[in-house]
Amino acid sequence: MHGMNTRSSLFFVLFFSMVILSSSSCDIINPKEKIPSFIRVDSIRLQVSAGQGNPVQNFTDAWLFEEEKMVGIYELPATFPILKDGVTSIRIQGGVKLNGQVATRIPYFYTEDYLHDVELFPDSVIHINPTLKFKDWVTFDWLEDFDNGGLTLTLNSPNSQGTLTRVSGSEAYDGQSIKLSLGADETFIECKKGGDPLSLGDVSTPAMIEFTYRCNNSFAFGLYSTSPGNITQQPIIFLNPKEEWNHIYINLTDAKGNNPNFYEHRPYFGFFRDDGLEGEAYVYIDNIRLVH
Repeated sequence: MHGMNTRSSLFFVLFFSMVILSSSSCDIINPKEKIPSFIRVDSIRLQVSAGQGNPVQNFTDAWLFEEEKMVGIYELPATFPILKDGVTSIRIQGGVKLNGQVATRIPYFYTEDYLHDVELFPDSVIHINPTLKFKDWVTFDWLEDFDNGGLTLTLNSPNSQGTLTRVSGSEAYDGQSIKLSLGADETFIECKKGGDPLSLGDVSTPAMIEFTYRCNNSFAFGLYSTSPGNITQQPIIFLNPKEEWNHIYINLTDAKGNNPNFYEHRPYFGFFRDDGLEGEAYVYIDNIRLVH
């Protein structure tokens, strides 16, 4: 009996030892998952000063960094999981679709990043909706909201038909807008920037134009670029009909660098009547901002 009790005691010691070791092994093989904290960004706003245009923007994405490590690029509204708790530094950039393309999402590098220290708690959400300001070095080469004074756009005659008019009220996006229109028997219209031409900065400086538009006819945007003894028409983008107002960002860096001898540029908008479109063909434009 004594031997039986000894063996039983030894068995229970070994059994419980195996249970403990097994439990420890499970923790090593399958460690407990860390509970993330969350940062929620519903929107990103733009704040402007005098001489910077209207605070119109189309920030579609948030680029978020934690302690200067990329967390992710998410379409707004976005919730970012972060495997950390406690105080940490957050940096947020507003993101846009360059040339309106989903495949060319970039940070809008003309605005300062949002920087803030936050305290994270596991399984909790911190809401941050940044307001961004333009960087000090940004040059505003062309601003036009069509609300004051004369138009900086003029019809490119003698080829243009149709009309270029200023509109307001429900027809306009904000305050007043311009409308390029073709009557039922007209086929082509084009307007370009009048007054002083634009330099767009040196070749190494990124340049971008943004504007708000809606249209029932496709249209082109581009540049008339001047080099010694020659003017080159450079179509940059063709935009499809869009009945809802849209704000777009267009890359000008490549176009101004296509010829090292280009020394001035005039942006233009124009269109031929689309096949099958009857009645009035139109394009509305507002809030032009060209920066470099």
